[in-house]
Amino acid sequence: MKKTLSVLLALLCAVLFSLPASAEGFSFGWDTDSKNPDGPHCKAYLMLNLDTDTVVYAENADEPLPMASLTKIMSYIIAYENIPDIENAQITIPQSVVDELEGTGSSVAEFSVGETFTGLQMLYLMMVPSGNNAALTLAKYVDSLYASGGLQGDAASAESQEDPETASSGETQEQLAPAYGEEGFDGSDYTGRSTFVQLMNEKAAELGCTNTHFTNPHGLHNENHYSTARDMVTITEYAMSLPHFTEITSTTAYNYYPQENPEDIRTANTTNRMLTNILYADGVSYYYSYATGIKTGSHDQAGYCIVSSATYGGYTYVVACLGSPSVDESGNSISLHGEMLDAATLFRWAFLNLGKMTIAAQGDVLADVPLEYAWQKDTLQLVAGENVSVMLPTSVDSSSIIVSTQVPDSVKAPVEKGEQVGTATMSYAGEVIATVPLVAAESVSRSEMLSFVTQGASVLTSPWFLIIMAVIVLLILLYIFLIFLYRRKQKKLRRVRKYRDM
Repeated sequence: MKKTLSVLLALLCAVLFSLPASAEGFSFGWDTDSKNPDGPHCKAYLMLNLDTDTVVYAENADEPLPMASLTKIMSYIIAYENIPDIENAQITIPQSVVDELEGTGSSVAEFSVGETFTGLQMLYLMMVPSGNNAALTLAKYVDSLYASGGLQGDAASAESQEDPETASSGETQEQLAPAYGEEGFDGSDYTGRSTFVQLMNEKAAELGCTNTHFTNPHGLHNENHYSTARDMVTITEYAMSLPHFTEITSTTAYNYYPQENPEDIRTANTTNRMLTNILYADGVSYYYSYATGIKTGSHDQAGYCIVSSATYGGYTYVVACLGSPSVDESGNSISLHGEMLDAATLFRWAFLNLGKMTIAAQGDVLADVPLEYAWQKDTLQLVAGENVSVMLPTSVDSSSIIVSTQVPDSVKAPVEKGEQVGTATMSYAGEVIATVPLVAAESVSRSEMLSFVTQGASVLTSPWFLIIMAVIVLLILLYIFLIFLYRRKQKKLRRVRKYRDM
């Protein structure tokens, strides 16, 4: 009895391991990772396989949370897409950047007011050491281009802070966030005053991010500055398609110099400890040899956050981990970067337990459908119109995939080979994992004789034809009846005339 119960329990565990979690992705037992026994540490996660665009793990993925310097991923997008020839653009550090970040506790890159760097250098200084001053410099440069007419677009140009009532957003002075020098300004809100920030929000909407809002280009905390694990992965996936992004976000140490003095070489080091094989002061090494980027973020309200990428065995994943505590209940700093431990744990699990399974190969027969108007052929075979591969636990057998088809009641010849006739939906554990078009396996010509006969039979048996015929029969019967009455009447009249003649 005990042996039977043990087997049943083992089978139940195996099933639970492979079932989707929260109707998205697959379940995972955090306590199975000996390198991260206290995980999970974060509030929200989303992990995406880039090879198949499959979400393999999600937890609170749509909960709006502060994301700190993960903001700079969107700032990279806006800067790259709006600064002409950004690789060579000459950008001089304005005094306003230093003034507006003073007292904010910002992470900064090493440069001074008046120094000039290329746009590409500024992208490195924003992403590698997470320089808030670099992000704000890029934002102000874009704002100046719009304000001077150097750029044109749907976003209105930033107006001067001295004349907020003429701001392009149409907001009044009371609706605008406080500007530098005004009471209440904390460096976190450029709403209505920065074209760059407006463009950030427009881009988020364009990418389909429904739970994201930006108030600044660097990530300082503001109640109206937030995102989700899902939206951050969406934004990152787009950023990865832009030139230089993956190269910059995988850099561990970046050497740079101001344009005025090429000999003044400085070094900016990454904030991403997953990329550096170093034992840190907290006694932990966060190095993950297959990690390839991307961006960290932290402040007291957001905790520790990361969007990380990793590649191994032909697979590439991106994971967003938000909200690992950086301070305890007493306000004391927590040195442990739980977000990096959690990211590495998810990578290990995915690489060891998930794989791409081809669930439909192009040309596989998946259904058939009744065929009309074809000579000596009653059915048409339908095949998969394309190859379909999805990420699944390696323990899953192909027989676990349920295929349901959506096809018409019948198909009329002629039909061309490859013509789409319907679709097939593949499901696993009650969740749809893929949809594939169903196409005709062969070309079938039309038989005109069968068509004529079939259509004739169809007409003869159609309800309208039967109704019309019934009406005609009734009219004929009525006509016969009327003729009968008429003749009967005529017969009576003849009798009357005969009687009179007598």
